[in-house]
Amino acid sequence: MPYINIRLGAKLNNTQRDQLNQQTTLFMNTIMGKRREVTVVHIQEDDPKQWATNSISLNKEDPTGVFVDIKVTEGTNTPEEKSEMISQTVKMLQDTVGTLQEACYVVIDDIPANSWGYDGKTQAARAALKTVAKKSFFGPYATVPI
Repeated sequence: MPYINIRLGAKLNNTQRDQLNQQTTLFMNTIMGKRREVTVVHIQEDDPKQWATNSISLNKEDPTGVFVDIKVTEGTNTPEEKSEMISQTVKMLQDTVGTLQEACYVVIDDIPANSWGYDGKTQAARAALKTVAKKSFFGPYATVPI
């Protein structure tokens, strides 16, 4: 379960949107080890004039303003995985959207497992259920990393 919000100071066509959805989901799976079926990508497109760099509003001729916010469960990814995800996300955006503002930010938020979830269960509750299930299957000597 990750949630990825891609916010751009540009309007995309359907092909660009599809590419961002597919590539982001692929990266979350192959780089960050997240399940595709619970990966949510949310693309928000704004008029360039709603973005400013160095207090100057952007226009359509300027490089695109982008902010990507990736939410994952705390402790589930290494610094190396996060670094690779940030690098590949910027490359994907450049390949799909074109030239980006230098101030193109990608943020990976580590959310505590007890502070978010899906389908009505926190990630902490899911981990606890897996631990109980594994111990009942393997006996009292089973251990499960959380």
